[in-house]
Amino acid sequence: MTSDHGLWEHGAGLEAIRNVLWSWMSLPDTDRRRDEFDRLALALFRWQAHHNEVYGEFVRLMGVEPSAVNAVDDIPFMPVELFKSREVKSTSWPTDHVFRSSGTSATPSRAAHHLDAAGGAWYRKVAALAWSSVWNTQVSGHDWLGLLPGYLGREDASLLAMLQGFCEAAGHTGNRFWMHDHDSLSRALSDWDSDAQRRPLVLFGVTWALLDWVRSAAADTPVWEGEVLVVDTGGMKGRGEEPTREEVLAELRGRLPQARLASEYGMTEMLSQAYSKDGLHHVFPKWVMPLVRDPRDPRLTLPEGRTGRVDVVDLANVHSCAFLATSDAAQWRPKGLKLLGRMDHAEVRGCSLLASE
Repeated sequence: MTSDHGLWEHGAGLEAIRNVLWSWMSLPDTDRRRDEFDRLALALFRWQAHHNEVYGEFVRLMGVEPSAVNAVDDIPFMPVELFKSREVKSTSWPTDHVFRSSGTSATPSRAAHHLDAAGGAWYRKVAALAWSSVWNTQVSGHDWLGLLPGYLGREDASLLAMLQGFCEAAGHTGNRFWMHDHDSLSRALSDWDSDAQRRPLVLFGVTWALLDWVRSAAADTPVWEGEVLVVDTGGMKGRGEEPTREEVLAELRGRLPQARLASEYGMTEMLSQAYSKDGLHHVFPKWVMPLVRDPRDPRLTLPEGRTGRVDVVDLANVHSCAFLATSDAAQWRPKGLKLLGRMDHAEVRGCSLLASE
């Protein structure tokens, strides 16, 4: 594989690099070595610093010479806020599709993640592999439902595109998602439970929508014979005082005692997803590396138990930028990454400089 890495610095194309990455990403977890991840990440960094106009400009503003970077920790991580004002592309290609963040009335600008002609199919492959990597099951082995206000009707919602891909892989037809129709969701769950051919069911839902549903008469403490996994996707903005994760889990567990509770961590700017099997501690697929950084010194990686800002390496972001500085706060715990909300008044070093260029 080392020879493939060398090609990246001498004009390798986007599709060729995707193929190399996929051949490693799709290996069994036991065959994906950390040293290979580091080599792939460093090769992708040097390639993107050369072929990505926005990221390359950011790297130069940071005063970093790509050829001098020899460790993943030393790679400059680009603020995700730049997806709101710039087209972040590695190499030049016409935009085929755009994923946009949902936004609120308080956030007039929305992040835009541009995809090339092969980007949509790549995203669905990566999302399905991320699911199987964390859960050790194929998406085709589940039945899928969704309670997704704020996403339905939006062709630019990456979460909706992911779940539509999961439904296609499972062979589903007809409507599987709702916005506020609690009665239809409860009927769908009842119909699924009475189906002799049922598979383990996964219900994706926005946090506040799940809470509204379980508080409604339509939920009424259901009793299911089959296996149900409820995946909370987050989302309480504009819904009053935001409950803690522990409070959300306690209420869902009290109302849905038979269901297993989990949560998903993803963002518009990143193609891969992480999942928490206990609703609190997120596990990432092996081609994604989160780092918890000191917000006062973005070069300093913090040890377990210290709160910092999340940087993410996502090798699937080959067409865009694979090295992202988020505004999310988190701690490493023995069971995984515990997210703690947003950093207060966080602005990643270099963001304002590049925005003003």
